[in-house]
Amino acid sequence: MNLDILYKLQEQLRNSVITGSSLINEDFRLKKCVDDMEALSKAAPVFAQIKKQAEDLFVCDNTGEKTLDLLALVDAVLETQAGIYESSELSDIEAGCGKVNGNYSYKMLEPVITALTTTGSGRWDILVEAKKENPDIFLDYRILAKFIAGLGDGYSEISFMIGRWIMENGKMMVEPLKRGFDPMGKSEMYLRFDIIADLAKEEENDFYLFVINGEARKDIRKRAIQSLKYSEDNIDFLIELVKTSDKASKTDAIETLKTFNNEKSVEFLKTVEVKKK
Repeated sequence: MNLDILYKLQEQLRNSVITGSSLINEDFRLKKCVDDMEALSKAAPVFAQIKKQAEDLFVCDNTGEKTLDLLALVDAVLETQAGIYESSELSDIEAGCGKVNGNYSYKMLEPVITALTTTGSGRWDILVEAKKENPDIFLDYRILAKFIAGLGDGYSEISFMIGRWIMENGKMMVEPLKRGFDPMGKSEMYLRFDIIADLAKEEENDFYLFVINGEARKDIRKRAIQSLKYSEDNIDFLIELVKTSDKASKTDAIETLKTFNNEKSVEFLKTVEVKKK
């Protein structure tokens, strides 16, 4: 599915922010974009939500804040879903961009967004207080991507606190964590992978194989090989890694094979020990 309609809406919303939201009722280009959303709104709930919020701009009083809220939603969807999609994949959109029906105004979210995207003192207290007062605030579509990016925060106490909160949210976080995952990335990506594996275990086996078979940082590749322990279906693949991979991957594969109480892995490991002697 082509998302050009959504890109055009995004552009017109940005223009409205620049020219002034008080002129929205006279903006025929924005009205045309909203009308064009009709077909897209039938493809997935998140698109229907965007269309409804866009229509509300023409009848609400606080158009400035509503325009910012809608632009944030459109940005979030395009950030996680940019490209062309088959209808069967559209159900994953909301999982990728966060809750679209939150009751948080942009004014409520602004200090949290600032705390997640800047440096300096005081951020810890803001995040802890926000979590205490509104436990689901970090799942809002305007914050979720920035919340996950906080795993790479330069202040380690904040990054590990965010990691703990993500774990508390459970498997619903797996898809958002996978979106934008870079196997060549640094600390944020390692923590993302670590959480995915701890939450999903064997359910994300294809993801682990994808990381191993592509280019990945040494520590992420190591964690991916270790994560193959969740399924005995990986034994043949691990044996092949021992036979053909570099020294580090071979060692990791051997250690993972040792976790299986399986005749095939046990017998193979015996041959490896014999060769060492």
